[in-house]
Amino acid sequence: MNCFRMIFAFALVSASQNLCFSQSCNCESPSQWHNCQPRTDVRYGPTTSVWQGYRGGHTMQPAVPYQGYANCSEPEDGYSTWTTPPTSGSAPICADPSVVVGGYGSVIDSSPIFTLDTFADSLGGFFGGIDFLWMRANFDQNVAMIVDPPVGNTLVPFDYDYELSPRAWLGWQSCSGTGFRATYFRFDQSANTEAVTAVAGATPVYLFVYGAGGNLSRNANANVGQTLVSDHSLTLNSLDFEATQVVRWKRSRALFGLGVRIADMHQTSRGDVFNPDGSLEETVRNELKFQGAGPTASAQLTRGIGSSPFGIFATTRGSLLVSDTEQRIYEMKGAFTTELEDIAIQREVLGNVEFGIGVQYGQSIGRSAGMFFRAGYECQLWLDAGGPVDSHSTIGLDGITFATGVQF
Repeated sequence: MNCFRMIFAFALVSASQNLCFSQSCNCESPSQWHNCQPRTDVRYGPTTSVWQGYRGGHTMQPAVPYQGYANCSEPEDGYSTWTTPPTSGSAPICADPSVVVGGYGSVIDSSPIFTLDTFADSLGGFFGGIDFLWMRANFDQNVAMIVDPPVGNTLVPFDYDYELSPRAWLGWQSCSGTGFRATYFRFDQSANTEAVTAVAGATPVYLFVYGAGGNLSRNANANVGQTLVSDHSLTLNSLDFEATQVVRWKRSRALFGLGVRIADMHQTSRGDVFNPDGSLEETVRNELKFQGAGPTASAQLTRGIGSSPFGIFATTRGSLLVSDTEQRIYEMKGAFTTELEDIAIQREVLGNVEFGIGVQYGQSIGRSAGMFFRAGYECQLWLDAGGPVDSHSTIGLDGITFATGVQF
């Protein structure tokens, strides 16, 4: 118990120190930058302005500009001040910074050049958020069953609806834009059940399952009067640990990530043949699993729209997963008179590509926090991950996304 209390106290002190550090480098809320006053500076002359806000009854002290870029400093009283670079003319600069938030804080749009570490790029501190994705699954070999009349064949596919698939992230970022982030995503859905009864002129109705690159094959067949019922489910989990860096160019802001992805998948496809009296005659089942890990790289680009708090965004990610794949194919025929199971276990490298676009709204909260709301469209490809009837199909997920996040 004493050990637990010491760990808790240490964590509380560390969090307090990090929060104080992040607040010392944060910009004020745009609504609190009304106290802008012109100032004569020895280096720049009367065209340099200093935003002098108030915190706890104290006036911020002016910071010394560095080569004309916006700068954040800590005077002796502990309060930070932002200064703007000089411009032509004698009118003082006194514009509120527009807020372009990508889940990581406010952005001042006064910096005219590409920069990695200017304090105007982002807020320091903790950040997190949640993404509500309504997604559906698609497959290269999306086969629930085949109806085989005397002339031609008809494919009956599995049909997935849009359902909620959550994603959450949590991280920390310094004032220089360097940080780390952890992201978790889960997709867990089942397709609508498909059922076809074989009739004269549309028979047989069958389902074939393949394994080991097509070297294994099992099936279930429904003849006249029998019904083939097929089901499929898919579960995907991924966990990313990344080092991140903010890069800013004019009104655009990019967040790059590099790290490791851990992922696992479980698919189950099943076809059951029932006699007219409802008894089970045949079954074929395909169970496919993989667990893997490998390098991942991500990028998120945010671009403000004018001086408004609205913006557009684009995200992308690519991963390579060294995976252990296990496939089990079960076949039963003759009402359990014959049962067989094929097993294929192998190691392979799977690929994952993600891309999303949309619009967002960001706003500062008080003096040292920011939040955003985002809506868009996202598509994911899980290459060579397998499908309902084989082990090497591509899984495609697509859908709309609504996200919200905060930085403090």
